[in-house]
Amino acid sequence: MVFESEHFGKINYKKSETIWMAKGLLGFEGSHQFILLSPEEQDPFKWLQSVDDESLAFLVIDPLLVKPDFNIDINPKDLAILECKNASDLIIYLLVTIPKGRIEQMTANLQAPIIINRANLHAIQLIINESGHITQYPIFKALEKKLSGDK
Repeated sequence: MVFESEHFGKINYKKSETIWMAKGLLGFEGSHQFILLSPEEQDPFKWLQSVDDESLAFLVIDPLLVKPDFNIDINPKDLAILECKNASDLIIYLLVTIPKGRIEQMTANLQAPIIINRANLHAIQLIINESGHITQYPIFKALEKKLSGDK
């Protein structure tokens, strides 16, 4: 299939690579189909591109790269939505925000991670109301350290 993204131009993808989010994302409930883009030059970041809206794409990152102790509990209702039979099939991403011209102030949203079941590509945005899971967790220094090989 071919999709024209406002940010990435023409994208070729297989229908079998389409991530399905029944409820969409918070504030973007009308977008249900996404593809995950992994531009090499932007590693370790990925892009969650909406197939329903060519202008809608979200920068995401693996939480363990920026917060190694990141841990969440997924309730049985959400596991059922994901049709998850094996926890090892779950992939977690955090939404990243980079203020224009201030990359050192980039943050990740710990309170609303994206959970994808890699077995069937069903996904949800989990809303966590526990303390410690904030919406603007600074990640620049942690990422800089991780990528430079420092512990």
